[in-house]
Amino acid sequence: MKPWIIILFLFMLHLSSFCQLNTGGFHAGFGVDADTRAGYLKYGPTTGTISSDDWFSSPTASGTNVIDTSNASTYRTRLQAGNNISFVKRMSVPLYTNVSGRIWLDAIYTRDYITGNTDSTTFTGGGKNGDDPANWHGIASSIPDKTDLIDVFGHMRRNGINVHDSLWFFTGVSTVGTSGSRYFDIELYKNHITYNSTTGNFTTGGPNAGHTAWLFDAAGNITQTGDMIVAVSYSSGAPTVEVRIWTSKTTYNTITPSLFNFGSSFDGSTTSYGYASIVSKSGTTAFGSGIANLSATPAADTTYATPWGSNNTSGWSAQYNSLQFIEVGLNLTRIGIDPALYSSVLSSGACGSSFASIFFKSRSSASFTSNLQDFAGPFDFLQTPVLDYSLTGPSLSCATTTGTINVTNNTTAGYYTFSTTNGTITGTSSNSAQLSKAGTYFVQAAVAQGCPVTRTDTVTVATDTFPPVASFYASVTADLAHFVLHGGNASASNYATPFGGSQGLLWNWSGPKGFTSSTQTPTTDTSSGLYQLTVTEIRNGCTATASNYISLAVLVKGNPVLSDPRNTTTLSCRLTNNGLPGNTHLVVNTPTTNNATLVIHDATGAVVYNRNLILQKGRNDIALSSRLRNQLHVVTLYINNQLTFIKKAIL
Repeated sequence: MKPWIIILFLFMLHLSSFCQLNTGGFHAGFGVDADTRAGYLKYGPTTGTISSDDWFSSPTASGTNVIDTSNASTYRTRLQAGNNISFVKRMSVPLYTNVSGRIWLDAIYTRDYITGNTDSTTFTGGGKNGDDPANWHGIASSIPDKTDLIDVFGHMRRNGINVHDSLWFFTGVSTVGTSGSRYFDIELYKNHITYNSTTGNFTTGGPNAGHTAWLFDAAGNITQTGDMIVAVSYSSGAPTVEVRIWTSKTTYNTITPSLFNFGSSFDGSTTSYGYASIVSKSGTTAFGSGIANLSATPAADTTYATPWGSNNTSGWSAQYNSLQFIEVGLNLTRIGIDPALYSSVLSSGACGSSFASIFFKSRSSASFTSNLQDFAGPFDFLQTPVLDYSLTGPSLSCATTTGTINVTNNTTAGYYTFSTTNGTITGTSSNSAQLSKAGTYFVQAAVAQGCPVTRTDTVTVATDTFPPVASFYASVTADLAHFVLHGGNASASNYATPFGGSQGLLWNWSGPKGFTSSTQTPTTDTSSGLYQLTVTEIRNGCTATASNYISLAVLVKGNPVLSDPRNTTTLSCRLTNNGLPGNTHLVVNTPTTNNATLVIHDATGAVVYNRNLILQKGRNDIALSSRLRNQLHVVTLYINNQLTFIKKAIL
């Protein structure tokens, strides 16, 4: 076994008021291992490669980075150059996002100013935990490197997809120096507090001596949540973690909380309110874990810092020195301060914001009321979730028969359910619904699974099935060697629809001898037969079809009368008007009953008359349309799809 592993087990984490923490661990998918890399546990009871989340992640890590790392190279370049900058990074995903089966509520990272010549955010002498924040004052000054904060982290998540799953709080802090004991606090406020860097003043954090008190009924049930502080002390030994809540002196002395017990410590700036330590009802279950990056050989410590690096007493570094970084993970549900445990008496419960601000501070000694030194923040944290998502719905068409309703999260992710009254849903995922029919669809949103629906949207999905208009005519080239097919009608297809006008047509021709073409006006040889044009509207993929029988004999002058090649001796056709212009008839004698088609073309070859017939055995006298009189036309007769008769005449 490696020496540093032996040392880790010797330095077991303890608590000043309770001792239910382990030395490092893996909780709710997050590695508490005094290292910031996902997919790897460096220190603790389990080490090595593991599928774990952490503050940062490499592209190949089997875990997710909690903190957004955009613009990392820019920050790294400036810090390597010695620039003393401060910046804040938020969670890498929206609030309440379900990541690998766990709800991530919020996260914060800040790179604080470090001393160098001066640190821009330090407390004036005399500021203490338990003060009304309005009585604090911030200035730029020099402070000991062991109390100089560099990187601070905070993250809260549920160990599951339901708001009643265990609530975990993770935090981490690094300081410039590592010699001597170091002490810091992470304070969470129910109400907002702010800091004005120009005046150095803070706003008050609530109505109860500058804070918000936890309230209880006579039976010890929580009726109002308030402020909380996590106090951490560490040196070359094991870290010490203490959890306190803000409450009144009367409550501390007279109430026995139902979910935890008050500890032995109560400290505040007034006699009425203060921070009371809390301890477990039963001491057998771990509250979580905490650990520092302690190496048996400090010079060999390779603890990864951040994507932009960090600082120590020697300057910028990509790694933390041994004992420079500490992580803590707390099971707030196990401790008894999870809003899900008493949501029945709170209006928002687990579906609202339990805190509004987070504040990182260092202090001069192990005493909870020792002088405060450096600070980072305060920052907004665990904001009230707002379902400010946006929706997109599909338009179905002849070409697109399925689609998806997509939910895009903005600041907050949600839990979505989809339904319809007259459409068809074929599948759903966390942020989308797949559908195959036009109709009215509904999206119901809650902050998370287990929370009430607080927003409902209606999405109307329409179908664009407006077809184009298909038509065509044929002409013949001067050498009588080719037909020219003239496709249309693009103008008639460009009519107004709710989806706009035409976006253009596609042309698909077919004809005798395997003829095909995809141009609007193709040419082909003079094979007689049925030609078909299918036009497709580009906007929606809808189609329309037109077909015509085309023969070279129709398109040239002086055509002879054709007879049925199958029975030339018994079938005859002739035109007659009985001496009366405008009263033309086609007389057909046939030995059998047949299906036939009468087609009349004008002088350009366009079809002006088309009629399906049943020719009876014997004589058939077919009157031609009287509206065609006194004009030159070509009369054609097809029997069983075979061209049998063609004649040019003035009808």
